[in-house]
Amino acid sequence: MRTNWLYFILAWLLLNLGCALAAPLDNWYWRNPLPNGNPQLSPQQLNGIVFAGGKFVAVGASGVVSISIDASNWIESATATTNDLNGIVYANGELVAVGNGGTVETSGNGSDWVLQNSGTTNPLSAVAYGNGKFVAVGGYANGKYVAADGKAVIASPNGANWTPVISGLSGASAIAGGSNGFVALVPWVNQGPSPAQSFYSSDGLTWTSQTLTAPGNAFGGEPLVNNIVTYWNGVFLIESYRYATSQSADAFIFSSINGTNWNTNALGNQFTGTYGFTYDFFLIGSNNVIAAGAALDAPFLQFSTDGINWSLTSGLPFAFSQYNLGALAGAYGDGNYVILAPTSSSYSLPPIFTSTDGLTWVNRQHAPVTPDGSAYTFSCIASNNGVYVVASGSSFAVSSNGLAYTIASNTPAVASVLAFGNEFVGVGPGGAIYISTNGLAWAQRNSGTTSSLHGIAAGNGLLVTVGDGGAIQTSPTGQIWTSRTSGTSLTLYSVACSNGIFVAVGQEGTVLTSSDGLNWSGQYSGTLSNLLSVAYGSAGFLAAGPGGTIINSPDGTNWLVQNPGTLGYLENVSYGNGYYLVTGNGGVALTSPDGVTWTFRNLGLTGGQNLYGSSFINSRFEVVGGNGTILESDVIAPLFDLQFNGAAAQKRLTLFATPGSNFRLQASTNLASGWNDAASFNNVPGITQWTNSSTGSRQQFYRLVSP
Repeated sequence: MRTNWLYFILAWLLLNLGCALAAPLDNWYWRNPLPNGNPQLSPQQLNGIVFAGGKFVAVGASGVVSISIDASNWIESATATTNDLNGIVYANGELVAVGNGGTVETSGNGSDWVLQNSGTTNPLSAVAYGNGKFVAVGGYANGKYVAADGKAVIASPNGANWTPVISGLSGASAIAGGSNGFVALVPWVNQGPSPAQSFYSSDGLTWTSQTLTAPGNAFGGEPLVNNIVTYWNGVFLIESYRYATSQSADAFIFSSINGTNWNTNALGNQFTGTYGFTYDFFLIGSNNVIAAGAALDAPFLQFSTDGINWSLTSGLPFAFSQYNLGALAGAYGDGNYVILAPTSSSYSLPPIFTSTDGLTWVNRQHAPVTPDGSAYTFSCIASNNGVYVVASGSSFAVSSNGLAYTIASNTPAVASVLAFGNEFVGVGPGGAIYISTNGLAWAQRNSGTTSSLHGIAAGNGLLVTVGDGGAIQTSPTGQIWTSRTSGTSLTLYSVACSNGIFVAVGQEGTVLTSSDGLNWSGQYSGTLSNLLSVAYGSAGFLAAGPGGTIINSPDGTNWLVQNPGTLGYLENVSYGNGYYLVTGNGGVALTSPDGVTWTFRNLGLTGGQNLYGSSFINSRFEVVGGNGTILESDVIAPLFDLQFNGAAAQKRLTLFATPGSNFRLQASTNLASGWNDAASFNNVPGITQWTNSSTGSRQQFYRLVSP
């Protein structure tokens, strides 16, 4: 038992190391339709905005983003989430947006967004950058605390790797960051009658409260209310107010250079005849700072060039609401002020107001962008000689770079396509087989069958295609095809080849194997579910189908049923650089390094697109599906890793390395007496199997060393 325990502990560590390195599997980019295939039907409320990289980027409800390079023309599209986004910041060349459900997204350009793991599901209200890190706050939504676990603050050095913090700060609606750290504010509804407080942290992890006091007496016990905070010209600024009478409010400015020692600047009783008052946001201009708010929904702006003296402008043509604290925002860039206003009875759609002087404002519409590109249902993708082809039931989409696709005219309908030699080979309905060198011009070949063909694979110098009624056709070149006897009348959907073995899968759990592609034998799969796709990878052959069906086999003969944690309709399997990728209906996508442990991936789909095909091309996964969907992953670096398989008495290892590399496998009995070479490998494939033939019971540790 001790030997087995040590083996599996080390295997677990290696498996989790592989998972930790899988961040690129969470980064996906639209290639068709563009800018993405998640179109919005109508403009959404926008809640946060920044000026970054020469353009305005605003985020809001349902995960939308609206972008403008001139403040006049706005194009709205989706990000990688449908959760509401509440705040955004730009720092170190990175846009970071936060929102409900613990959502954190990052982008380098405002158009392509990556959903990050925030470590919390609590709502996030605002995000700031300061003292070398990003910090987001929240934990309060819809009038109640929801951060029961205390994790209402998260921090990150780069916007991608986040740490939830149990800080004692919960329910914050605003945060500002500077060189000395961070200042956060909690809405007065969370504080009750207690004195107004701000919260300071030098690192975003440990927070201390600061009680703010203002001169004069509160009316009827009304508290001082801190609404908004910013960092400007090396100083933190807090805008506060307090009711002086039932129909007037006093305004105050608190300033601090360190976030802990505050000076008070009373602006006086500027707001009379109102009991509905609030500050909504700060806006940093070219050489001034602006505080925006509303009194009985009548908006006002306060301007200052020094943070001490403020002038007031009212009678503006847009509305704010005291019921939307922290929900509005403004930004300045390239000579333009931009303010996001909420929907009101005056506007049927959420407006964007712009101004060149802060006094005269124009209402702009932010229209959802209409995706550009084919909306065909794509079933498969392949690449050869720098050309990408994507097949549909009517024609091909072709790309010379994998970034932009166009529909090729007069091309056939195929179900599956494969790169073979310097050509593409496609198979489809009615036994159709087509050959092409460029994806544009296709020549039909006589397949020898009228059965519809669904899958194709190459191996052992042979092309094999499978289809309806158990059809199997083979060809050494793709030119002349011969019918083979499969031994089944059930439909075969997919075929794969590796290590000299062909495996075909199909209806009712059908699995067939062949060592030459000519003679086929049936195998017991352990399932009666349809098997729609099969591929070879680190754990051998893996097949998938409806009802969350996944089975795998090291040799194509002995199969085990796995539990991927979903009952979804799984359509396709592919493999690359240490990972299986399984995709299916409703945008489901899962990855696994071993065919046993599965991780759900968010590909940024919000329209419920079905994903019918995928391939691993140039170190990236390419995924295709309904509504013209073509998605591409980040580069997936080859693993340099090993995994254990089999019992302790016959120890088989799966070794991962860059194809063509050289390395050594070393073993140690106790990690103290040194490592000895157990085997050497030269010019390896991406996956190599090695078995320790020793039947001894001694414990063994293994590692890979290069060279």
